[in-house]
Amino acid sequence: MDSSTTNDPKMEQDCSHMVKELLPQVDQLVASGKLPAALDQLHALEKKTRAAADLWSTTQLLERIVDICAQAQEWVMLEQQVAAMAKKHAQLKQAITKMVQKAMTYLDQAAEPTRIELIDGLRKVTEGKMFVEVEYARLTRMRANIYEQQGQINKAADLLQEVQVETSMDRREKTDFILEQMRLCLAKRDFIRMAIISRKINQKYFEHEGTEDLKLR
Repeated sequence: MDSSTTNDPKMEQDCSHMVKELLPQVDQLVASGKLPAALDQLHALEKKTRAAADLWSTTQLLERIVDICAQAQEWVMLEQQVAAMAKKHAQLKQAITKMVQKAMTYLDQAAEPTRIELIDGLRKVTEGKMFVEVEYARLTRMRANIYEQQGQINKAADLLQEVQVETSMDRREKTDFILEQMRLCLAKRDFIRMAIISRKINQKYFEHEGTEDLKLR
């Protein structure tokens, strides 16, 4: 796994004024049905803001790329754009995180099987990158849930076991995630692995207020 943190380079130039000037123009292009032209404008400025290590501006542009693709229900384009922008040279890690998080907010708006394809695409973008490990874990859980709904319990359990829940996830979510791994192991009748996974949970955590629902898992 990529051991890089979210320590992005220091900003060399503030491009926020250019972003604020461009976004209304982009909105006009989108309203006129000129989505490719709007994306071209965003890409051109994003190249400059990324080179300047301007996190705020780059994030605004990447999020707007996601927004206009999703709002137009251009789901294939959305997946392609996220993958392409994440691979850009010297792309800012925190901007990638925000872009992925924004894309995840639209997942429930996509119909099957497009939603599954989007989840798989976002998992590829986040896989092996420590700075988006929480997003990767959440996406993997979504995919495992789909497998389970399709009656593919073994696939669901095996997929979720691939995720090593790290410390960047808050304690409640981490505990809930491990309990879900255990539940799927039980459904698969993999009692040995379930016992191994259970050791990751500190039983004293359940003494805390607000954990009653987790005790019932």
